[in-house]
Amino acid sequence: MTLRITVPVLTLRSIAGRLDPEANAEYAHRASSTWLDHFLVNGTIGGGETSTPSERRALLETWAAHVPTIRLLACAWEPADLDHARELGIRPTVVMRGLPDDAAALNLFARMPAGYWVYSHPKYSPATLTPTVAIAARAAGTLPTGGKICKVSLDDVTRLRAAAGPDFQLYDGRCRHLARSIAAGATGVIAVPLACLPADLPTPEDVAALQRVIDRTQALIDDRPHLADRIDLLTAQLRRSAAAHSPEEAVPAWRPDVSLNGPSQP
Repeated sequence: MTLRITVPVLTLRSIAGRLDPEANAEYAHRASSTWLDHFLVNGTIGGGETSTPSERRALLETWAAHVPTIRLLACAWEPADLDHARELGIRPTVVMRGLPDDAAALNLFARMPAGYWVYSHPKYSPATLTPTVAIAARAAGTLPTGGKICKVSLDDVTRLRAAAGPDFQLYDGRCRHLARSIAAGATGVIAVPLACLPADLPTPEDVAALQRVIDRTQALIDDRPHLADRIDLLTAQLRRSAAAHSPEEAVPAWRPDVSLNGPSQP
């Protein structure tokens, strides 16, 4: 089993609420030294939807200065975000927002650039990336190359895999059952708990140990129903893990053979 992990990253701010360039740069540099496959910048856990366009732009540029762009995904909340991601050579992940029906979703897909991903979540849009939409988009030649698919069951993952085809980069929005997500047809998972870059991050080959590390922080996240509280928790965890991490400590390196365009199954 090939396990791939995409981590939505935090947006670190000063006490005054402004972006903290130094802290974000240190965070990106440390993330780059791990084996974690991809990092989603300006996502929900990073407060992307409430950040200003200029803040999203600045944060993305900071990450691009420290992490190879092939490992980055840029959450695009509006057209300016999409344009900026393309300028930097970073794959955009377009949020499906306020789409009333499948026709609106397909119209959105038809306007997108080649190679884009989508962020599909019922919180943001009545119409999401369902198997029906995937089949229609595939027939029209407008199917995204991948996506973060949230609030779906394992059966939904299997059906979406069949509809989208073997090359679609299908990332399950949940990380509660890594092995089962992959077995159901996911390319990988979105692991919010790993945004804190735990100092005891296991190797990707030890799936059971990785699941335990994820579950440890996921349990704390589950106790905090509000997004702001979850962000505060993960930020505090990030600070603790950074303090516990020795600069001389060897960490499993990134796997350069893992690509955003690689086959979905081993």
